[in-house]
Amino acid sequence: MSDEFTLVAPRVLIPSETVVVPVEHGPLPGVTREVPDPEQMRAAEAAFTHDNQEAHAVAGVLGLWTGALLLHDLAAEHFEGRDEEEETLPRRRPGRTPEDGQ
Repeated sequence: MSDEFTLVAPRVLIPSETVVVPVEHGPLPGVTREVPDPEQMRAAEAAFTHDNQEAHAVAGVLGLWTGALLLHDLAAEHFEGRDEEEETLPRRRPGRTPEDGQ
């Protein structure tokens, strides 16, 4: 038997679709937009900023929770292997100082 294939599968090319924004919906390059009126600015600000007490409470609880998790991780990292370090330190005799030399 031959190691080469006698049949070859046909190659199918599907053209890709490109989504283009129509010119009338988007600004042309180099065209600047005017600054909105103060009334329009206030309306947009009111639409995107809601004074919702529940959302503030949920954000506060999430902040407390992530802070507690971070504090736990930092404490675990700090105290990890603490016993090993204490055993390797030389023990001092009571009444002697390091300046004495003995």
